[in-house]
Amino acid sequence: MDSSSQLLRCAKVLSMADSILILTSAGMSADSNIPTFRDKEGYWKNFPPFKSKGLEAQDLANPWAFEHELEHAWAFYEWRRRNANENQPHPGYHILNRWVDEVYENAFIHTTNTDGYHLRSGAPADKVKEVHGSMWRLQCTRPCCDDYWDEPAVPLCDLDYDTMKASNFPLCPQCGAVARPHILMFGDAQYTGHPEQDVNFSRFIQNPVDAVLLIGSSGAVPTNDYIAMHFRDQGASVVNINLDPSANTLLRTEFMLEMPGKAALESLDQAITSLRN
Repeated sequence: MDSSSQLLRCAKVLSMADSILILTSAGMSADSNIPTFRDKEGYWKNFPPFKSKGLEAQDLANPWAFEHELEHAWAFYEWRRRNANENQPHPGYHILNRWVDEVYENAFIHTTNTDGYHLRSGAPADKVKEVHGSMWRLQCTRPCCDDYWDEPAVPLCDLDYDTMKASNFPLCPQCGAVARPHILMFGDAQYTGHPEQDVNFSRFIQNPVDAVLLIGSSGAVPTNDYIAMHFRDQGASVVNINLDPSANTLLRTEFMLEMPGKAALESLDQAITSLRN
């Protein structure tokens, strides 16, 4: 089947839905120049001092690093905050926001991304769950309590790009300990979670979901794939957008678009608009 025919099939599925769950992962942000860190050589290129110490992304995205490699741990996240601030959500984010606000009777965005781009692009706060947290919120490293707080400041820490070490770390306003990103890291028992987002998502899934749109997922962190499979088994149609055909291995949905997220959303938006008019 040619790509235009497949695109129309996917658009028809989405246009017939009243309720849609949108699942976004690293591939969604790639068009906004947000690194995925799946490519190890690309990671080493951005962080050469970490290569000499053998510190991979999963080593720094880890509570262990905030205890034993604090300067590098905060440098990793400070670099990412600056990169996300220098770039911006691509037009696909605004298409999704319009779908949530105007096109579907019931819609929700569940993202594994921590760049905060859904909320920063204007998505309704009560229609977004950042399941892995956000780099734009902080919490205590201890933690002394379950509090978390917004922190939009850029720069937040001082950052030496040559050594990739940070200094002048943010502090917990309750106890004065060093703060950390409010992100669910690898091996993380200290993440304080976001109860309000959890409640909003639970409320959304109490009603039937007609369609699921999975964008930019990866087998390395298949959180959203399993959610899509759950709703597929309950009768929802699943559209999978991913440049990598192997990303359909778990789902095996017939509605697969091998396209970048931005291009796919722009094309789907045009097709859905035509079908609904």
